[in-house]
Amino acid sequence: MEEEQGSRLVLRDRNVDVVLELSLRDDALKLSWRAGGELDSVVDAWSAYGGEWYGQGQLRFQIFPLSRHFTAMTPFLARNTQVPLWINRLGVAILVDTYKLFETYFAGSLVIRGLQADEFTYHVLVGENIADVYRKFARRVGPPERVPDRRVLAKPIFSTWAHFKKDIDEEKVREYAREIREHEFPCSIVEIDDKWERNYGDFTFDSEKFPNPRKLVEEIHEMGYLATLWVYPFINYESENYEYARKRGYLVLDPEEDEPAKIRWWNGEGGLLDISNPEARAWYNGLLNRLKSEYGFDGFKFDAGDASFFPMKRVNGRIKLGRTYGRLTPNQYTDEWLRFIAENHYALAEVRVGFLGQRYGIIAREGDKESTWGLDNGLYAAITQALTLSLTGYPYIMPDMIGGNEYMFKCDKELFIRWVEATALMPIVQYSIPPWRFDDETVEISKFYTNLHLELADYYVELAERASREGEPILSPLVLRYPDDDEAAVVSDEYLVGDLLVAPVVEKGRTEREVYLPEGTWIDLWSGEEHRGPARISVDAPLEKLPLFANALNPRLRKLRLKM
Repeated sequence: MEEEQGSRLVLRDRNVDVVLELSLRDDALKLSWRAGGELDSVVDAWSAYGGEWYGQGQLRFQIFPLSRHFTAMTPFLARNTQVPLWINRLGVAILVDTYKLFETYFAGSLVIRGLQADEFTYHVLVGENIADVYRKFARRVGPPERVPDRRVLAKPIFSTWAHFKKDIDEEKVREYAREIREHEFPCSIVEIDDKWERNYGDFTFDSEKFPNPRKLVEEIHEMGYLATLWVYPFINYESENYEYARKRGYLVLDPEEDEPAKIRWWNGEGGLLDISNPEARAWYNGLLNRLKSEYGFDGFKFDAGDASFFPMKRVNGRIKLGRTYGRLTPNQYTDEWLRFIAENHYALAEVRVGFLGQRYGIIAREGDKESTWGLDNGLYAAITQALTLSLTGYPYIMPDMIGGNEYMFKCDKELFIRWVEATALMPIVQYSIPPWRFDDETVEISKFYTNLHLELADYYVELAERASREGEPILSPLVLRYPDDDEAAVVSDEYLVGDLLVAPVVEKGRTEREVYLPEGTWIDLWSGEEHRGPARISVDAPLEKLPLFANALNPRLRKLRLKM
């Protein structure tokens, strides 16, 4: 039977009492399911009709708003950045701020199913509109504790990955850095990506490919650039460190056997660092610090840490988790990875994963992109993923490498230039494919927009500092600034950077586009023409032109004029 007891609803059957406790505090409704014993699952369903929904984090096919998307019932695991937040334009947000296992389904309704727990708690936040409820969410998870290095807010990172893949060596990296300098291209960091080691997990240079890495780093520094290195939390079987880590209990154990879990990742098989073990953390930190002290590296690109790599087994219908020193759950592993990075290697760090680690303020890199145009993880998705990341509390966004990774398709000149334009005004910018691979025109257009970002460096630093104080995003979807505007609610191919409105071209062959301008007076930074919003206008957008507008109320930006 069911009976109401004030803010408690008790559900009884022959085996167990289940209690739903509701409490309201600071405009947040706390829902707690509790049971006298472990439950197989607890299921809540919320209607998704009425107002647009956003959030959840990165999806490979990133539709914006989320309410136009469908997701099947699947375990909610942080692969790339996944945030258990569903936020509605009308001022409601559902925040599943727990590390317990759960599954979700989104299509017409949001279904949340807590798994194998005697208690499952989450929150419903309420505000006047999406802007109000976003601020409440940002306060709850905490704004970023720090601000990235000014140099990466001003100048792009150049990574070796998309250009060279694993075919790198000392001379290729040296020549890559020289080409950046010869083309007088702004650059903050030269980043040595995958396959600098002989075996994954050694964390020592392959001496045949890199006979003198310290000299290489010194030369990169002499050119005026910082140097960073790609690292990850796996120790492969063939690594000289695997047995050392296994014997000392530094690796996540199998859910049933007293041996390290077998982890398959994109570069082979091995063990996963137990980031909750203080001795394992200290050992791993020592490996990274040695790379800094011995070779002179300034920081690291941290890859992986995904909850989806955490070992799990289904045994007799029950989910068993890999065993760790701190009894971590999969999503908790992701945030512990971020905490380790923030506490030990924050400077210049970038990560590709996140769950509820917004407060650490690490640069959030989008997942690898395909060299295509569309929402299916191509150029358009670089924008919609950035919009989603900003609405889930990650302000220091880096949209992966310009032009994509060329996994299945090659990037051509048109796609490359449109990618430059689409991302050049995002908070942090990253190249890999060099513009000079195409022609002089590509170099000049790329340099123009990269220098525009550099010219606005003080502006980006101010926005980053505000994000740290108040939790306000640097890059924002229109709906967050104009919550009562029905048309702004569904704009997915424009974004705001403070009072700059950026409207890139994301369709092949297009030389004009329609731009939606929300309320206010907007100045076309190419022509100086003023437009009164809300309005839809058609603008010319030849290959070299990024449609860009400034709010007339901003005294600094209204004076800006662009001329190629």
